[in-house]
Amino acid sequence: MERKAGSECHPRDMKTSQSSSLPVVPLKQEYLLQLEAELNNSSSMTQPVGIGPQGLRTVSPPPSLTSVSTKQSSSSSPRNPSDSAYRARTLFRAGIHVDVTDPRQVQSHIDFTLEETPPATLATINNLASKLQRESMDLTAAQAGATEWTDLIYEILKEMKSTDVMVARNRGIDSNMKTPQVFDWRPDLKPEVRQPFISIPQKRQRDQMRDKTSEDSHVPAGPEAPAPSTQLADSPLLGRSQESTSASQLLLGPLSLKNPRPDISVGLSDQAFALALRSTHRDGADFFLNDLQETGLLISDPGVTPLGLRFPFLLIEAKSGATGGNLYQAQNQAAVGGASAINILNKVFLASETPSLNAVGSDVTLLTFSTAIEGPICVLWAHFWDVDEQNYCMANVGVWRTTHAYSAFDFVSKISRVLNWGTGKLKDTIVERLTSV
Repeated sequence: MERKAGSECHPRDMKTSQSSSLPVVPLKQEYLLQLEAELNNSSSMTQPVGIGPQGLRTVSPPPSLTSVSTKQSSSSSPRNPSDSAYRARTLFRAGIHVDVTDPRQVQSHIDFTLEETPPATLATINNLASKLQRESMDLTAAQAGATEWTDLIYEILKEMKSTDVMVARNRGIDSNMKTPQVFDWRPDLKPEVRQPFISIPQKRQRDQMRDKTSEDSHVPAGPEAPAPSTQLADSPLLGRSQESTSASQLLLGPLSLKNPRPDISVGLSDQAFALALRSTHRDGADFFLNDLQETGLLISDPGVTPLGLRFPFLLIEAKSGATGGNLYQAQNQAAVGGASAINILNKVFLASETPSLNAVGSDVTLLTFSTAIEGPICVLWAHFWDVDEQNYCMANVGVWRTTHAYSAFDFVSKISRVLNWGTGKLKDTIVERLTSV
């Protein structure tokens, strides 16, 4: 095929022609608004800048982030971290530590609690232990889910408790509505999470954005037209966008603890406190805790919707390996619930202006318990406040497999002792503080 003279173009000329045809973006408010929207939608830490199809600056994630597999990113993300990331990052920043070695003073209080005489008779404990072992064998064979295991523990607690104890079952069926009830605890009971310090990443990002803007802009700078990098850097729109897309926020987001929602909460009854407070508060004893709660002076019922119990001291978090749950997840949930229960107790001593439970010389420690369950495996934990380190701590007390007869008996016996401690020493200490409120 013949070519006409002058029809050929040198590749260098073609490249120059193509690059010169790229659109020039005027620095108008409407484009800055679009740039702000693009930056807000970005989800990467470092953001190479290019020219989009409409002449707008676009943001692309770095190769180090795009190379991560889709499966991994879907299982653990800033908004939905993995269980291990949640414990290592969020719980740590909230000052919650799982599986610690308890100090000698705390251990002595735990030992004292577990040596309490159980409220149930030996015959009752034997009967409940036999029931627990028998039904644990059945549920294990049936590959039962967490709901069935929670129901079993709930029945054991109901048959073991005294009249001073209240047991609240989460996700129970309402007798009128015939629908599951879900009871979240109040979010203001959770420990505060220390957020990352982000001023340095923000400054670094502003510097990088200025450099990119100066390199990529085609707007000529002159006496009557300030340099584009200066215009963009001084723009309040871009300033807000830079703050919202800082490196720490993009990777972590605001760190927050999940609201406690124990499968079973065990606390003290209103009637137990009303009887104990009548000597000091007389006719107002029946409404005393309600008055404190409604005025915000003291939160004793943890539920957003009232649970009907006061000062929870034992929590149950149940999972089933047959349906994808595990002990690690249950322990994470129990850690936040236990820390929140510690905060409730601590408010009693702040309101009464008396020394903390963990003060030197005190005969009581700021202590609560939880049980993490995965099928027939039950793990008892003690939660306490470490005064020296200013942390919420969670120490292991024991592990049982309830398909074994002796293990089922020992577990029921330990839980019975925790209930007795709650209605005895713990209740008496709380009442003593409430009389000075």
